[in-house]
This record gives sequence, C-alpha cells and structure tokens, in this order.
Amino acid sequence: MGPMGHFERIQKLIIGLLLAYVAIAVALSYWGVVRGAALAERQDNPRRVEAELRIWRGRILDSEGQVLAETTGPDAAPQRVYPLGSSGPAVGYYSFRFGTAGVEEGYDAVLRGDGNNVWERFWRHNMHQAQQGRDIRLTLNGDRQRIAETLLGDRPGAVVLLTLPDGAISAMASHPGYDPNRLDEEFEALVSDPRAPLFNRATQGQYQPGLALQPFLLAGALDDGVIALDDPVANADRALQINGQTRTCAAEPPEDATWRDVLQNGCPYPMVGLADALSSDDVAAILSAFGFTEAPELPLAVAAPPELTLGNLPDALIGQGELTVSPLQMALALAALANEGALPAPRLVTAVQSETGEWQSVPVDGEGREAASAAAASQILRSLSQHDATIVEFATQALAGPGGSSNAWYLGLAPAQEPRFAVVVVMEGASGTTGAASTGRALLNAALTKSD
Repeated sequence: MGPMGHFERIQKLIIGLLLAYVAIAVALSYWGVVRGAALAERQDNPRRVEAELRIWRGRILDSEGQVLAETTGPDAAPQRVYPLGSSGPAVGYYSFRFGTAGVEEGYDAVLRGDGNNVWERFWRHNMHQAQQGRDIRLTLNGDRQRIAETLLGDRPGAVVLLTLPDGAISAMASHPGYDPNRLDEEFEALVSDPRAPLFNRATQGQYQPGLALQPFLLAGALDDGVIALDDPVANADRALQINGQTRTCAAEPPEDATWRDVLQNGCPYPMVGLADALSSDDVAAILSAFGFTEAPELPLAVAAPPELTLGNLPDALIGQGELTVSPLQMALALAALANEGALPAPRLVTAVQSETGEWQSVPVDGEGREAASAAAASQILRSLSQHDATIVEFATQALAGPGGSSNAWYLGLAPAQEPRFAVVVVMEGASGTTGAASTGRALLNAALTKSD
C-alpha cells in the first residue's frame, strides 16, 4: 500500500474519532442538560435523596426567640428536633419519610432554604455543600403554649389564645396530640388511632356551636334594630326541647327578664323567638360578618366550613342547625367584640429571614373588617358575665350529635375593662362547663401575669 493509502486510512480514522466525539458530546449534553432536571427530580435518585437528607432546615422561633424547632447533629446526618413537643398543632412536623405538616409545611421553602440565586445553587451543588435553610418567627409564646397543654390535659378538645387587638395566636393546643420528636417511629400508630391525634382540633375541628353563638347573634340583632338589650323578654326561663333533650338557662334569670338577662344567664328559649324578627338572610349575614362561614387564612391546615344552609331557622338561632365552627373561628369572632366590632385577621408568622440573613416582617393575610358596630359590640361586651372582676366570659354546652353527647364551650376575655387576650376552649363529651371554664380562666390569668 502506497503513501496515499496510508493517508486515506488515517483521514478516515480521524473523521471516525471526531464523529464519535460529537456523538458522546451530544449524549452528555442530552443527559446532563435536557434530561438532567428530570433525573434530579426522580424520587429514587440517590444523589437527590442524599442532598435532601443533608438539608440544614432553618429554626422556628416563638415570639420571644425561644426555639420551637431546629436542626442538630452532624453535618452528614442532621436531625430535626422540637424542644417544645407540645407545639405540634401549630409548628407541625418535618419527616423525610412522612412529609410535613403545620408551619413546617406552610413555610417549607423558607425553612429548606430554597432560593432564586442560580449561581449559589450551582456552587453549592458542585462543592457538595449542604443546603442551608432560613429561620422564621411565630406569634406563639412557648410558656403560654406549655400552660395551655398542661391545662387541657388528657381531655379531648382544643384551646386557642389570641392577643388583642392584632389577632395573633399566642397558644394553640389540641388533644389528643403527638410528639413530633417521635413521629417517624410512631407515625403508623398515629394514623390508625381512632382518636385522630394528628388532627388539629383548634383549626380543623368542626363543632356545633350551640348557644356560644348567642353573643354574636344578639350583636347582629342590635345592629338590625330588632331588639334592645333593655327590652323585656317573656318566658325567658322556659325549657326548650332540642333533639329530645331539655335545655334551660344556665342560671336563673330574674322574673322580669330583659335581653341583657337572657345573655348573662345563657337562656336558649328566647333565641328561637328571634326567628319572627330575623330572616334567614339576616342570620346568614350576621354569621358571615363574624367569620363563621369562611376558613381563616393561615399557613397550616384549616377546615373549610360547609356551605351554610338555614333550612331550620330556630335551630340555627340556638346553634344546633347546619353550622359547625372551629375553635379558631370562635376565638376570632370573640376578639371582634373586644375590638369595637372589628374582626381581626389571624396571625401566626411574624417574620422570616431573607437570603442575606436579615429579618423581614410578614404582612397579615387580609385586613380586619367590621363584624358589628362598635356600639353593638360594646353593649354585648358589657352585658357578659364577669369572673372575679378580671375576666369577661360566656360558657355553654352544645349537643354534639345523636346519643346525647355534648361539647362544652368557654369564651373568655381579659382584663375585663380593656381586653388584651381572648381565649376559647372546647371540650368534647363534657358533662358540664366547669372543666372548660377552669381551663380558660387559668390560661387568661397566666397570660395576664406574664404580660404585666
């Protein structure tokens, strides 16, 4: 073979190598760029799993800087821990196996440290550095949270404590509950538990309100001009049959009772008579104004109330109709009475860290709106019973369904003259209101002591 033959063979070899190189480059570009994102998102991608397990989630702090959730341990195997295990209803949990709940879910992107800085992500990925999350601060007060949990004890139900006038959630308890520190080992048992310990009764529980609606319905009736609190009320203490059960006033009213006496003594029978003065549309408007027909805006699971139908108006006026409400909804409505009729928007997260580490305030979701006039709210507030001259309160029982079961409601405001705190307690299956009332009063007194 001559020199030309050798040259042609070398030329063909070079062309073949170039084509192979191009093919490899195209393949690498396809799998690295076109398919790279898809591969990275695959749940079974070992590198993605390893990166997820190494994320150093940000801290969750209470209103005074107390740690409610943090990441600890070695860099290669960080662990999520909750120093205040009873904070579960609001803080929630994080688990690689079982996901997130509560604020851990609502602010997951912030706590993970997800951001828009492409070069930072590129550098961290290539240097195999763990992703760093950012901190958030809540309105919760760790000390009050502990007290609320202790007071509720083992009784099923919920407690919500708000500060006024901002509607900030200072404590939120739900029982049965769970310890987020033990979630991975107990998750299957928690899910199968018929008592539903993972269910946040404070925001997701839907309860018959019973006569707990009375202060709000009477505020609406005052604004509609159909009653005055000094108007006489005939047969105020008359017994009322509800689902085969007899209900009377919580306390004996005077013989010449007025609407003020009806409210102070928790009398159900006169409420039925309001069906002659208020239409279904009137009642629906009052309930809507106080926020009972909509879900509060919060970064955690909140129950959406069922569509309101007032097929039986007398039942609706004693809170035994189709309407069911959550303790959080009840607490916000109660706060409106202390806020000159203005219904506050709930608040749980006050600030988050920016990507540069600076604290940034979180705006409130939604503006407060008028639920009742200031005059009507003031009249109702002054007409409620007082306990030890420091707490304005209202307590009642509501039928909870067939079989004669009932729930106890307690609504309290303190201090009586210029309320700074609102508390709502609901206890499931209670035979009276004593337990709910003692829990609410003790929590209000503790909040007042700490704030003074």
